[in-house]
Amino acid sequence: METISWIIIGIIFLSMAYSFIKRVPVSQMIVISNFIIFLITIFHMPLELAFRPSYLFNEKIYTIFTSMFLHGDFYHIFFNMIGIIFIGFPLEREIGAKKFAAIYFISGFFAAVLYSLIEGGNNYLIGASGAIFGILGAFAAAYPFKKVVVPLFMPIILFLRLPVIAIALLYASIETLYTFSGITDGIAHSAHVGGFIAGVFLSPIIKVKVIEKKWVELKDLEEFLVGERQKEIFEKIKEADEPELKEAWLSYLINELRCPKCGGKLQIKDGIKCKKCGYKK
Repeated sequence: METISWIIIGIIFLSMAYSFIKRVPVSQMIVISNFIIFLITIFHMPLELAFRPSYLFNEKIYTIFTSMFLHGDFYHIFFNMIGIIFIGFPLEREIGAKKFAAIYFISGFFAAVLYSLIEGGNNYLIGASGAIFGILGAFAAAYPFKKVVVPLFMPIILFLRLPVIAIALLYASIETLYTFSGITDGIAHSAHVGGFIAGVFLSPIIKVKVIEKKWVELKDLEEFLVGERQKEIFEKIKEADEPELKEAWLSYLINELRCPKCGGKLQIKDGIKCKKCGYKK
């Protein structure tokens, strides 16, 4: 194995270890390590770390993970890292580093698997986009109405605040269309679909169940409401007919509510409890 390949593997392991030891967000370290690796591979791409479908059933299957840190050109890494910054950063804040890392790397794995099954052949697969579609799918399935800021690239860059579900449906539809239309444009659209599907199926591990029970009633939440925004969400919960929709709005509201004593986040656990100071209702 080339020296540059060992350096890249070292950067990957050290960045992930540093994240958990120093409690630096995993998503941030993924972005930083990707840019560092891109800079040292500008003039020489170590293809022995890239993934091929033929590696799926042999000792080189580890390249599924190393290939997530390789990018072909500036636009490739730029748009992928934009995805992590605007989707990954807010998701990790919601669910924590361990669950985020699990979804990111498992989705990336299944993205490569579906790519292998659909495309076959011996083309190289590199980039983080399969894993990024995984975190998008998980985010949309777990917190569909959570709004995130996303950039819209036009003659000028516009920043829009949209529900995650709207972003997910748009990109999932485009990637599915490309995957099954037979268009060959050098982009692994099937890997994007594979990552997205994996993220959706992984979403139960991050979704907070807040369905009403005897010890959690809407009237108990009402006294914590602050501002028109939270009151509007509360009304949507009362008006929701479908249990899934009601649960989604409840999850969204719980994430917005704050402790009246310390301003910390509230959680539904044996009643309503503050994560920060332990205040309990």
